[in-house]
Amino acid sequence: MDMQLADKTFLVTASSRGLGLSVAQALVNEGADVILCGRNKEPLEKAVSKLGARAEYVVADVSKKEDIIHLIDQIRSSRHQIDGLFANAGGPPLGTFDSLPEDAWYNAFELTLMSTVRLTHGVLSLLKHSASPSILYNTSISVKQPIDNLLLSNSLRAAVVGMMRTVANELGPHGIRINAVCPGYIYTQRVEDLMAQGPPSRKEQIEAAIPLRRMGHPDEFGPFCAFLLSPRASYIHGALLLIDGGFHKGMM
Repeated sequence: MDMQLADKTFLVTASSRGLGLSVAQALVNEGADVILCGRNKEPLEKAVSKLGARAEYVVADVSKKEDIIHLIDQIRSSRHQIDGLFANAGGPPLGTFDSLPEDAWYNAFELTLMSTVRLTHGVLSLLKHSASPSILYNTSISVKQPIDNLLLSNSLRAAVVGMMRTVANELGPHGIRINAVCPGYIYTQRVEDLMAQGPPSRKEQIEAAIPLRRMGHPDEFGPFCAFLLSPRASYIHGALLLIDGGFHKGMM
């Protein structure tokens, strides 16, 4: 299926590796241009080398307001529009309520919620010039069912979903689509870190709870997100979509 993404431009944040890079790769595969960002130059250079001529990068830490301002200014310096945003950020630290200091909450607030707020504010004027503008937020299965030892993610990613549902009502009349995805256990460094906190059998325990009996691969995540960002998904708006191999078994 032609996703109608040829020569469109997308900003994909936290994209030097993992799920962000998988989305950037899927967009490039469909003929789109991508702007990557991340905290460190070296992995971004490696990612752009892998993606080819359709990719470029800006060094920016999305947990910092000034970095997001710099990122958006850099985009505006060379473009009057982009066609979509994949808003992604690294996960906040692991921990339980008793183990997490107050500073961890403030830092997670900046990383998980305020990065989404600031990126959305930043791209709106660029999206309004697109014929098919779209925004996609990356959250987690934890917004559907809390994950042990992930208090910060469980709490603040849920706030992102509340924002998405509300902003969807505000942006819809302007033709700007906005959705969110909930990845389950997609095998990345983040998942490896989570498993390292548990017993040696943690991987087997997780896979036994997934009806497909395996974790997902980033290559299964990226193309689906590219579809949701594309004009082919033109009537999907305000939706929260699972990519979890059936891990979440709730009715809603």
